[in-house]
Amino acid sequence: MNEQLRRLVELQEIDSVIISLADKIELLPDKLDQFKTPLEEASASFQKFKLKHEELNKRKKNKDLELEEIQDKINKLRSRSAEIKTNKEYEAHLREIEGFEKSKSKIEDEILTLMEDIENFTKNLQEEELKIRKAEDDFQEREKLLEEEKKKLNIEMELQKAKRKDFIAGIDKEIYAQYMTLLNRSGLAVVPAKNEVCLGCNYNIPPQLYNDIKKNEDIYTCFYCKRFLYYKEPSPDGSKSGETAPVS
Repeated sequence: MNEQLRRLVELQEIDSVIISLADKIELLPDKLDQFKTPLEEASASFQKFKLKHEELNKRKKNKDLELEEIQDKINKLRSRSAEIKTNKEYEAHLREIEGFEKSKSKIEDEILTLMEDIENFTKNLQEEELKIRKAEDDFQEREKLLEEEKKKLNIEMELQKAKRKDFIAGIDKEIYAQYMTLLNRSGLAVVPAKNEVCLGCNYNIPPQLYNDIKKNEDIYTCFYCKRFLYYKEPSPDGSKSGETAPVS
């Protein structure tokens, strides 16, 4: 194979690996985002229960104050019992105390109900807190794994870039400039030709040009997409291994 063409083919293989590695690195944050959803949902659920828990405690505190006020009124009324002179006033006095006692009993029942609700929500809150911790642990574990994966990908990227330099040095500057223009356009600058078809754009290649390409003795480009063309001998088993996927 023509030396320049061989270098172009191998450079394309290296750049394809580099592009693939760059794509994988770029997608890593999206992979991590998938684990943010359970964490965000667990956090939202926890906040919902926490607000309800705080609301119940606030209501209980208000009821406790209300109960203290009523008890204080009852105590004052009872302390004045000895001062009452007539039976009529005394009966009215007892009815007033009885009214406050009923209010007191009602508030005590409301407090008991609130205490039961608070106890239930406290359990729910603890369960939600455990869910958050698990979601955080899962997120941190995934973050750690993805960070390790990113390091490996970056190491491989640097190895491929170093390898790339060896091929650039031996390529004609004008050919390399043309190669880079094509690479930046679609990520594919060098493609195989097969059955008189450019596997980069799927357009037909004139028979005579195809015969020349099959020799791999010179550098030819596709009339339509301008990509560099080369001929790849079919694998002995007839597989299509190593062929470049068509890109328009």
